[in-house]
Parts: sequence; structure tokens; C-alpha cells
Amino acid sequence: MTLGHMQQQQIQELCTSYASTFSATPGRTERAYHSIDTGNAHPIRAQSYWVSPEAKTAIEREIQDMLQMGVIHPSGSAWASPVVLVPKPDGEIRFCVDYRKLNAVTRPDNFPMPRTDELLEKLGRAQFISTLDLTKGYWQVPLDESAKERSAFITHVGLYEFNVLSFGLQNAPATFQRLVDGLLVGLGEPAVTYLDDVAIFSDSWEEYLEHLWKVFERIREAGLTVKAKKCQIGLNRVTYLGHQVGQGTINPLHAKVDAIQKWLVPKSKKQVQSFLGLAGYYKQFVPQYSQIAAPLTDLTKKKQPNAIQWTEEGL
Repeated sequence: MTLGHMQQQQIQELCTSYASTFSATPGRTERAYHSIDTGNAHPIRAQSYWVSPEAKTAIEREIQDMLQMGVIHPSGSAWASPVVLVPKPDGEIRFCVDYRKLNAVTRPDNFPMPRTDELLEKLGRAQFISTLDLTKGYWQVPLDESAKERSAFITHVGLYEFNVLSFGLQNAPATFQRLVDGLLVGLGEPAVTYLDDVAIFSDSWEEYLEHLWKVFERIREAGLTVKAKKCQIGLNRVTYLGHQVGQGTINPLHAKVDAIQKWLVPKSKKQVQSFLGLAGYYKQFVPQYSQIAAPLTDLTKKKQPNAIQWTEEGL
């Protein structure tokens, strides 16, 4: 089912009205601040990791970009965590900070995360769906002053600290989910969110359009922005949380299924855990999944050796 001419015109009118909300530059909300409670812990200062010349160039480029956006600033903090570069599926790299030592002394925030299966079930029944992706979502949430110095990271070109919420920080998901949950308060069932992935849906076009307007208005009022190329607006079926949903169906993505089928035979406990993490994402589509996966799950137990030796029978 495709949208009619009038429906398409209404969607176009909505997007035009909120053109400033569509931006590749992250906004900066005043609705939330992230704090880092380390109690009486002394500052933890790590050394920077060794990186290749190519990686150094990538780090320098990322630092300059973040400085220009106001995401970071030079630091004189007593805290310091090292930088790691993580390759992304598209060949680009993700700039990350190894906050494991900081996180170990950070008091946890146990704000609940939504159940993805419940969100998918709601969307799967809908006839009209939109999904909005907040632009570099975490970077739209400022840190409080004490959190800034604790967020400091060390590189071969100096020490910097974040002005905004950084990936890898303990409690970052809780802070962000609390923000977006508050954003949708009072809208009811036709609007849900999992971190920076907002979904608006309904069986009724009139109700769907009304909620879409309301969500955009709340996003604008909160000082947030959305990334246009990652948004799906006015569709009958969308990709959401790794699934194709809409018009009464929920299906796995072919690319992810293909990745599972082509997974190399794991040689270590960690590789088995990685495979189970991916395969388990679609366990609802596999009858008796727990029984089938039990032999692999057993390999991840503490008593099992890290290296895995496969026999012809095991393969």
C-alpha cells in the first residue's frame, strides 16, 4: 500500500515546517544533564594506547571535528582514559574512549530500558509508521561540570574532555532513555523510543499524522535534531531495531540472516559468545532456539577452556 497524493502532501508540509529540526549537526538540549558519581574514588589516569601512524591521523581528524562542533575542549583534568578506534561495517572508524576503569568506580543508574520485543510487537501491527533517528544522539546531552573532568581522554596530541555525553560511559543509556521517555510522556501508545530511535505509528492516518506533528514539536522544543537520511517517514513498513516491521508482520533483516549463515566456525569462547549474541537477536523466529543453542551456550561456561577444539561430529 502506498500513500495517496493528499497523504504525501501532508507529510511534505510537516517536514517543511520542521526543516530546522533536520540537521547533520547535533542539537544541545537543556532537558537533561549527565553526571558521573564516582563517590570517594581517587582520579584514575591511564596512558594512551599505541596506535599506528594511520590511526594517529584519524584521531587528529576526529579531535579537530569535535573541537569545531564544541563536543570537546582541551583539559587539565586529573582523570584520563585512553582512546580506541573501532572499525564500522561501512569501512569507517568509530572514535571511542576506553572508560572501563572509570566505569568500574561509577555508581550505576538502573533506569529501565524498553523491551525490544514489546516495541516490535506494537510496530508490527501498525499500518502507518515513521522512525526518527536523533543526530549523534548522545552528543545532544550536556555533561555537568564534575562529569566533564571525569570524561577526560588522553591522546598523542594531548588531553581533552567532553562537553557532552560520550559513548562508553557507564549510565549513558540510562540518561538518554530517561530523556527520550520524558519527551514522549502523554502521547500514549502510538509513540515509542529505544534510545535515539523514535517510532510513531498507527492504524489510523489521522491519528498517525497528529502524533507525528506532536513528536516533531517536542523534539524542536527540547533543542534536539534528527538526521534526515536515517529517518523513515510515512511508510507502511520500516526497518526498526534490526527488523522489518509493519502491516501486521515482523521479519528479520536478510543481511543479518546472511551474516549468521556465513559466520566462521568459532575458535574461542569469546567468538562463541559473539555468535550467540547475533543469532539470539532472532531467536523468536527459531522454534526451540534454547535447546538448539544449548551445546554452544555450554561452551561459554567458566569451567570450559577458552580455546575450542572441534571434531568432525561437532562440526
